Amino acid sequence: MNFSKHYNKRVLMLVGAFLTLAIAGCGAKQYRRVEPSGFLGDYSKMQDGEGNEALSVYVNPKTNCHKYRKVIIDRVVLRGKPEDSALALLDLKDQKMLATLGWGTLYDAMHKGKFEIVTKPGPDVMRIKGAVTEAAKANVIVADIMVVAPYVWEAATLWGLGTGKWPFLGELAGEMEIADSLTGERLFVAMDKVVGTLGSNMDPRARWDDVRQGFDMWREKLGVRMGSCHETGSFKMPADQRNWVTKTYEYVSP
Repeated sequence: MNFSKHYNKRVLMLVGAFLTLAIAGCGAKQYRRVEPSGFLGDYSKMQDGEGNEALSVYVNPKTNCHKYRKVIIDRVVLRGKPEDSALALLDLKDQKMLATLGWGTLYDAMHKGKFEIVTKPGPDVMRIKGAVTEAAKANVIVADIMVVAPYVWEAATLWGLGTGKWPFLGELAGEMEIADSLTGERLFVAMDKVVGTLGSNMDPRARWDDVRQGFDMWREKLGVRMGSCHETGSFKMPADQRNWVTKTYEYVSP
C-alpha cells in the first residue's frame, strides 16, 4: 500500500512536470526580487514595480516626455556586485555577447518608441545608460534530467518554491537610467531580473537562450513604455491587459 501511494505521488509529480512544460515552457519570466549592484549609485527613490513593470522603478513625476525626441545610448557595461565576481569570470566572448545584446535591446526599444538615436547632447536629447549586473547560462543537461526523473523533479520543486526559479536554468539581471543629456536630471530608472522557465530551453548548444529571452522581454517592455512616453508625455508604464499570463506562470512554476 505504501509503495502504491509513493508511486502514485511520483507519477503525479511527473504529470505536473509536463503540464508545467506545456504552460510555462515558452521563455523567461520575472524573478521575485533583485539586488542593487551599485551601478545606479542612488537607489533611494526607487519603488516596487507594479503589474508589467520592472521589479524596481523610479519615474520622475515632473518629466514631460514630449520634450524629448532623441536619445544617446551609452555602451552597456557588465557590473556585478562587489562580492560576486561571476561576470568577471565569464569568457571574453560571453562578456562581449552580453554587452552587445544589452545595447541592442536598448536600441530596439528606443527605435520602437520612435526616438532618434544620436551621439551629441542637446535640449531635446535623453541619455540612457545600462548595465548587466547578473547573467548565468542554463545547465541544459541537468534541466532535462529534472523533467524525466521524478525524484530529481521533487527536490527541484522544493528548491524552486523557496527561491522563485528552477535550479540550473539561466538568469539575467540589469539596471538602467534615462536622464536629460544636458542637466543629468533623472527621468526614469529601472532594475529588474528575469529567469528561465523549465522547458524554455532544451538545446544543449544554446545554453544562453534563457538570457536571450530575458533580453527579449526587456526589449518588449521598454519599447511599450517608450512608445507610451512618446505619445502621452509620461514615462509611466501603460496598463497591460496580459497580466493574467504572468499570474498563471506563478501558479504553475516557481
